[in-house]
Amino acid sequence: MSGYDGSAVDTFDFHHSMLADEVRTSSFLKAIVGTVNSGDVVVDIGSGTGVLSLFAARAGASRVYSIEREPVIAIAREIAERNGLTESIVFIEGSSLDVEIPEPADVLITETIGNTGFDEGIITWVADAKKRFLKSDAAIIPEQLDTVASLVSVPRDYEPIERWSEPLMSLDFTPLSRIVHNNVQWTDLSPAAIATPPAVVFGTDFSDVPASLHGRVCSDALKDAVVHGIGVWFRSILSNGLTITNSPPNALPSWAHGFLPLAEPFEARRGEPVCFEICSSTGGAEWKWSVGSGQLQSTHEGRLEVHETMERLD
Repeated sequence: MSGYDGSAVDTFDFHHSMLADEVRTSSFLKAIVGTVNSGDVVVDIGSGTGVLSLFAARAGASRVYSIEREPVIAIAREIAERNGLTESIVFIEGSSLDVEIPEPADVLITETIGNTGFDEGIITWVADAKKRFLKSDAAIIPEQLDTVASLVSVPRDYEPIERWSEPLMSLDFTPLSRIVHNNVQWTDLSPAAIATPPAVVFGTDFSDVPASLHGRVCSDALKDAVVHGIGVWFRSILSNGLTITNSPPNALPSWAHGFLPLAEPFEARRGEPVCFEICSSTGGAEWKWSVGSGQLQSTHEGRLEVHETMERLD
């Protein structure tokens, strides 16, 4: 009997959640069938279990280069063999930044869309692929990706963040408070949490890869509410107007929402103007956000994974 492999279980759960997300999977299938022509060369970056590579092969691609850096690629090869598609799919283990393909591709597919749109580094992968893998007129799935946000009132999500400001067993744990206040949290936002009209903060159609991601939104509060931070999600056009989004209420269970917390929640009044600003590195790891009425205040910087958190800016 083999021992328990926690990493394998986590990998299975992660990829199974995506495969079981019917809206996600069927949307990408429609986009691929509507984009890939018979004889096309396709490159699939971050291919995971290879499901999108399988779709491309069945859509008529003569060759699919399926690039995946995680061990799940071994399962992807087995799945392709079970489905009789090994002749048309070439599996390449490694980061797409470090590998080569022997011919230019007609179509790029990448489902490296994060909960907030850009937090899985999709801009990095697409920019490199455009330079080294693709024909000049190649199609890209997704065609367009936007980050959408609004101020939110989420007392249930804020409570575990706020608790680190209080003593624990008479000990001061405020350094942990600084960390949690300066990092992106994952949650499931309800429409009732929305305090300002959702708006696109930044985005790209990948025709010109941006050097940075930055946007500022000012609007009137929709209701009286205690604002705890900024809720963030994505909207993407996959191809030919086919759109998917994890906007509240979320119809895509394999994605969550981002929550950018404030150090100090504040009262918003219906009809009064409020502003927020979000900046992100194009790789999606570093984030900075500000919220306020009139001039922006309560600025934060953080990372998606906490290794070293930057100080809050006052």
